[in-house]
Amino acid sequence: MQITLSQQHRDRRRARIDRLVRFAVTSSGLLVLMTLMLIFFYLLYSVWPLFRPVSVSLHAQLPIARSAPALAVGLDADQQFAYRIGSDGVGEFLPLATGKPPIAARLAVRPTLLAVSAGRNPLYALGQANGQGVLVRPDIPLIKQTSAQPGWQFPFGDQPLVFDRYGHALTHLALAEPTENKVILAAVTDDNRLIVTYLEPLQSPIYLVDEPLAERPDRLLLTPDGKTIYLLNGNILSVYVVQDPVQNIAQNVAQNLVQNEGLYNDQPGNTRISLRERVTLGKEPPHSLALLSGGNSLLVQEADGRISQWFDVANHQQRHLQRIRYLEHAEGGPSLLATETARRVFASLSANGHFSLDSSLQPTPLLNKTLVPGVTNMAFAPHGDGLLLENAQGLHWYHVTNLYPDISWRTLWQKVWYENYPQPEFVWQSTSGSDNYQAKLSLIPVIYGTLKAAFCAMLFAVPLALAGAIYTAWFMSPGLRRVVKPAVEVMGALPTVVIGLIAGVWLAPVLERYLSGFLLLPWLLAGVTLLCSAICARASITRRMRSAGWEVVLLLPVLLLTVWLTFYLGSWIEQAVLGEPLHIWLGADYDQRNALLVGIAMGFALIPIIFTLSEDALFSVPPALSQGSLALGATQWQTMVRVILPCASAGIFSALMIGFGRAVGETMIVLMATGNTPIVDGSLFQGLRALAANIAIEMPEAVAGSGHYRVLMLTALVLFIFTFVLNTLAEVVRQRLRARYSQQQGEL
Repeated sequence: MQITLSQQHRDRRRARIDRLVRFAVTSSGLLVLMTLMLIFFYLLYSVWPLFRPVSVSLHAQLPIARSAPALAVGLDADQQFAYRIGSDGVGEFLPLATGKPPIAARLAVRPTLLAVSAGRNPLYALGQANGQGVLVRPDIPLIKQTSAQPGWQFPFGDQPLVFDRYGHALTHLALAEPTENKVILAAVTDDNRLIVTYLEPLQSPIYLVDEPLAERPDRLLLTPDGKTIYLLNGNILSVYVVQDPVQNIAQNVAQNLVQNEGLYNDQPGNTRISLRERVTLGKEPPHSLALLSGGNSLLVQEADGRISQWFDVANHQQRHLQRIRYLEHAEGGPSLLATETARRVFASLSANGHFSLDSSLQPTPLLNKTLVPGVTNMAFAPHGDGLLLENAQGLHWYHVTNLYPDISWRTLWQKVWYENYPQPEFVWQSTSGSDNYQAKLSLIPVIYGTLKAAFCAMLFAVPLALAGAIYTAWFMSPGLRRVVKPAVEVMGALPTVVIGLIAGVWLAPVLERYLSGFLLLPWLLAGVTLLCSAICARASITRRMRSAGWEVVLLLPVLLLTVWLTFYLGSWIEQAVLGEPLHIWLGADYDQRNALLVGIAMGFALIPIIFTLSEDALFSVPPALSQGSLALGATQWQTMVRVILPCASAGIFSALMIGFGRAVGETMIVLMATGNTPIVDGSLFQGLRALAANIAIEMPEAVAGSGHYRVLMLTALVLFIFTFVLNTLAEVVRQRLRARYSQQQGEL
């Protein structure tokens, strides 16, 4: 009776333990699945803002008391005030949210012309009829400085500056501010001269160019760096290049000391401007011209209302202006153009109020909407999140939601024609030293680099790992297997950063020096191995060793000798045939840290994984199957190929998929063994950049919430989905193979 109670107590205790273990295992599995789902939804949450729709909404309408037409309107960065510069020489600030009265101030001149420099803090040049003018900048306090009042700054003084030394009236005016408080001013006078003037605070004007023009231009544009001038005459656009004014100021000042009161003498040898080309823009004169942010792209609004984008393209080592694309809009006819100061975004507004918002990288408008009609002035806020319109009813302030205009499915996955590129390309180049740089965020180069590195590594690792697993599981002696298998598994514990360091520091120069030998090595090793196998089959001593599974002891010295002879033979071929090392003969087509190097290094890291899983699958095949095959007269090799491999195919397939997933997600080896160049190139001798390495390189430098940051999150999401789908398909295939060959084993 006591024994029965004790047994029942043990059974109940065992049942409780079983339930607890089952609950712990189930809970842990569910936690793993929940963690994966949380990672997925967090990445999706970080990526979603990239694809939010663009919107424009009216926030306020401001009446205008003055009747003088405006030469310019604008918004400050915080959108506290709207400002307006009238033709009567009065600049006024209008509070947008407080309801306070406008603040007006006279700007010292009565302008007939106005030009503005690109930038978040714009500078305005106000020109008078006598060839003089002033430079003014709106000075609006930050939100925290509630007590401060907005006003106008005169960084070059509030007294009129001499724009034209002869006092002629200006017909066209353009302004550029390459660096802070260093201004380049271009103008056309009424006697048809082109003048370029350099201005700096507390310095006399330096006249860089004073050239007569053959024809009177209709429009004048100056790029933000002050180096390129566009003059439009009818439908002919003349492109002039100005010698770098900022770098040659010292020479100009020295000349001005000799000349009278800073006047530049007009000798032909002193000309600092040259005509680069003339371009025909269309059959009829265009309606208007505008420069996008950075000054590399030119917008041309043709007479029929179509807008085309132009920029310089290199051809035969020379640059020429080329039309890249047309932007078709719902309504034709002339319209008002406005460009953002920091992004390649622009808006067009027709007389009847049809509004289109465009990006230079998008083939279709980001937004089409109907706004107020009869607009005479339009301007973006410095950050592109606001829009100010002026018509007869007053000022209209709109809020714009357009966070990532240059990022779309097209720019991420298709070829894009970027500024100054000769053709559309896949490009990943997220940052640059220039503030006007336009990020290029195509995912194709990094995805291509990921797959290229993974396939190169698998090409190196799979033959060695599978051949080693087959030999170890089926042909090797048990005593030798107990030594070899743990030794290979220990290789898997080597940190990948160490493998990457060795590959980048030691293996890369060796591979460069013996490139021919490395290319010949796989073929010669395979040939020598087959030859040794044929010899072993005929020699009595080797037959005895082969039956005991020790033939590898004889094969290893032969293979080592083959490696040495291969490298020696490769160097001899290079000198005899090419006359120089192969990497020098390849020239620019060879990069020291290339796909071949990363294939060898990453393949070395994959061999232990594929070998261990494959060897376990082969060794776990029931002995009855192999014994039955041998009893029926099949050789060991026939048994391996026709019985063991099919039965172990599910495990081998899992080993290959796990190895491939490891190669796709590998970071440190790819980071250290390649040049990290995001290019689409199928050559084994060129570098690459993988998804994981790209995230590791650029995420520390990405600004949280920026387009760059969210695209990096998108690359992480792509990597997550790719590995998840790959592992799911691999598991489905593995289960089908397992079910198929398990059924065959049952029939046997």
